[in-house]
Amino acid sequence: MPRFPDVSAASESLSTGVFSQLGARARALTAAGRRLYPLHVGDTWMEPPEGARAQAQRTSEHPGLHQYAPVHGLPELLTAIARRLDRLGHPVDKARLQVVSGATSGLSIIAEALLDPGDEVLLPAPFWPLIRGIIAKRGATPVQVPLWDRLDALDVEATLEAARSPRTVAIYLNSPHNPTGRVLPPDVVDAVVRFARRHQLWVIVDEAYQDLYFDATPVPIWAREDLRDRYVACHTLSKSYGLAGARVGYVHGCEAAMKAISAVQAFSTYCAPKPMQVAAIAALDEGDEFLARRRAEFGEAGRRTAALLGLPPPEGGTFLFFDASPYLPEGATDAMPFLERALDAGVMLTPGVSCGEAYARWVRICFTSLPLDEHDQALAALATALRR
Repeated sequence: MPRFPDVSAASESLSTGVFSQLGARARALTAAGRRLYPLHVGDTWMEPPEGARAQAQRTSEHPGLHQYAPVHGLPELLTAIARRLDRLGHPVDKARLQVVSGATSGLSIIAEALLDPGDEVLLPAPFWPLIRGIIAKRGATPVQVPLWDRLDALDVEATLEAARSPRTVAIYLNSPHNPTGRVLPPDVVDAVVRFARRHQLWVIVDEAYQDLYFDATPVPIWAREDLRDRYVACHTLSKSYGLAGARVGYVHGCEAAMKAISAVQAFSTYCAPKPMQVAAIAALDEGDEFLARRRAEFGEAGRRTAALLGLPPPEGGTFLFFDASPYLPEGATDAMPFLERALDAGVMLTPGVSCGEAYARWVRICFTSLPLDEHDQALAALATALRR
């Protein structure tokens, strides 16, 4: 138990420098006037739909715009969320919706509501780098289970069984996936659901990329009838609508979970930013054409990136993940020599180890952070680093 001047053991395991290993080198190159292409973070370059932009929200049209919003969310936004989910064919009762300040906050609130210190959460790897810390800061243990890079040759159910312990209380799923760009095949979802039901586990579904499918859109994991009693899903408007800075998302789940989640929300951020909740209404109601253009351009950028790396095209999301071993010198134990070479060529990439301890020789690349013409320039620069 920590006492001054020590801090909690859980917080000591966290770092704000998830992508900081190459930071000093990048700063030096920038100071020297070099152009760097930011393919290391999951941002998206398109501005949001016009009605959803910050400058479109005016106090003359929305009295009390800068006052607190209700803890659950603006009633108009809850209605817009429910309306959109209904249009997609997967209705959710407004009573089971909770507006949150983006997916990072939403998943943190889910962790506080469902987990106790000492619990374990199965974390299929590779994974979104921040989810490991979100679980750890609750005092729970993220149990890394290498899975996504070997889906086609793995007995998923047996792999999960081997990773489970008496302390396991939940499993985290994210599809379309950060960082591989894959979508969970139906047979894998079946295996996960059987496993979760057999062991009475929560299923936490990260829906950050729910609108960024490049092929057919499957039934969402959370919409399965056999998960209705044990799921919680977290959505964000960051990726779909270019509203990452707005910090607006929403959570829904079974009734048993949502009461706790709403209570934790009140003692976390209290409410999501009210002006941006107003913006979110416009995005959800007016953004379908925007989403279609976004999917088309992002899908093309993903295909061009995959072609350069010799990978299958992404099925969704904003990332690809690749083994950098062919581009490393003999004896290298991690991807750093390649990452440094790519950075010297002008391209910033993410070390794969931030996505799981088994992936020191892997690299994550984002294909949505730049307009297509600039992304092509970044790929041309990266091509020089791929030549050993």
